Amino acid sequence: MAALSSPRGLIVDLVTPLKPNGDIDGRSLGRQLNRVLPHVQAVLVASPSLGEGRRLSDSQRAELMEKALAVIKGRVPVFVWITRDTEEMTGETLRLLSKRLKARKYQGQVGWLDTPLYYHSNRGLVPYYRALTSSTQEPWLLHNDPGLIDQLARSFKRNNIRTAVLKEILGIEKIQGLLYWGSLDRAGNYQKTARARPEFRMYDGDELRFLTHPSLSGVVSAGANLCPKGWSRITEASLGLSDIREDYPDRLQQLWKTGRHLRTLLDLYRPQPAPIIKQVLSEAGILESPMCTGPVEPVGEKVRSVIEEMKEFGEYAK
Repeated sequence: MAALSSPRGLIVDLVTPLKPNGDIDGRSLGRQLNRVLPHVQAVLVASPSLGEGRRLSDSQRAELMEKALAVIKGRVPVFVWITRDTEEMTGETLRLLSKRLKARKYQGQVGWLDTPLYYHSNRGLVPYYRALTSSTQEPWLLHNDPGLIDQLARSFKRNNIRTAVLKEILGIEKIQGLLYWGSLDRAGNYQKTARARPEFRMYDGDELRFLTHPSLSGVVSAGANLCPKGWSRITEASLGLSDIREDYPDRLQQLWKTGRHLRTLLDLYRPQPAPIIKQVLSEAGILESPMCTGPVEPVGEKVRSVIEEMKEFGEYAK
């Protein structure tokens, strides 16, 4: 397996296609991956929100990872969310996924994503990760999401990784970056701290903030499931990966229209991202079923609005 170097750019927060009986739908997964892969720098699977990782069993996570790797075939790096309710359960998940990965002798790049405050306080976090990361060959990203932590029935004193703790975590070589949700002030503090390690990545998990205050490393985007081309254009321009001076000012006008389009879609799917995005992809014939892991409120009106917006922008095709 190749060593992972965390990329700058667009990471798609991939939906988890399910059959009506709840099994992982490999065919739909393949169609969706082949649709987005030309436009992204990495793929995240089994995320806690859009990927519905909180409700997936260990066997489902392992099957999802294996089927995704079979399609991706080393074209881009893959991150897998491993977090569960306790240290012990997270360790079990990590051991299972590592075993399956090793058995595949996969030649591409794979890394683990973990949300530490989901099951561990800031106290003792640094020695915990020194031990945990030393048990694997793969690199890691950490996930800071106070909104997710606030949803839990039990919580620790803090719902953010402390800046002082992050400073020590930077000394753990295998931890290569942070997927960040939270305030702009804390993001600024984290970025100042991370200057001591220039290759350390800071990815935005908040798509809205990336559209207005883009990070230096990139964005993990749910909307890239719907509009991979649009999100790719915005990300490349925001990070300076493409030259907006070419065909200026027409190109700038196009980017402004793309950003407005993505913001409109975001406002529509953000209340229930997995059900809405899955239903749209099902209507388009990409997913065979919009099946989700849990109960779903009616989303028909939002779905119709998303489809109309995508049609208007030329990104919806059956």
